Amino acid sequence: MPASRRRGERTRTIPEQIADHVSNAIVSGEYRGNERIREQELATLYGVSRGPVREAIRTLQERGLVNFFPRRGAYVVDVTLDTIIEVFNVRAALMGLAARDLARRKDPRLIVDLQAGIAELRQLAKTRTAPAQHFARAIARLGGLVATRCGNKHLARLLRDQLDHTLWGFIWRDRPLDFFTPQRQAAAVREWERLAVAIAAADDSDAELLLRQIFFNARDAALKTLRKTRAEKVSAAGLIRD
Repeated sequence: MPASRRRGERTRTIPEQIADHVSNAIVSGEYRGNERIREQELATLYGVSRGPVREAIRTLQERGLVNFFPRRGAYVVDVTLDTIIEVFNVRAALMGLAARDLARRKDPRLIVDLQAGIAELRQLAKTRTAPAQHFARAIARLGGLVATRCGNKHLARLLRDQLDHTLWGFIWRDRPLDFFTPQRQAAAVREWERLAVAIAAADDSDAELLLRQIFFNARDAALKTLRKTRAEKVSAAGLIRD
């Protein structure tokens, strides 16, 4: 089983890798809601003892993907497309607040770093052949910049915890759900360029709105990707735009 590794990041442990693979199967619909996760089957599948599998199941529980019952075992939570929409909407709201706080800080060094990240995006989009995964990782680095330097320690911690311990972090870890076409990548570059202008101008309300829109656009693109393998209806009420 290959390790998931990115530049500057540690190699993920075997339990983490197992958790990521099973998470992927749950989100893509390979596991149904209330289906039991059998430890021995996973141990055999991945060629490990049951110890790493138990750790992986604990991670899945943290992400809200399984429920664990003593003497009964772990059962898959019904992760619908509406659930995934809700995850995007929560992230959009929190990151919008981070962008608002960031604009109020008027940090010249932050603007320089933000522009450098956008330049990386621009270069990737310019090739018109950049893999979606590479582009998504560059986007994630920009998002991390906003989250870690917003000046609100409590908000930054919430965003970090959401990335490390919830479904949100898995969604983008190994399998991007967006940025598959040159057109979409170019549109994302323009979105971040507009955001940088708002932050540089200390326009906090516009910065919040623009970053929320960035996440809503990513949500809609991810939904389009997931619908290719999951034929289910979604609630229009969740597709908020502001």
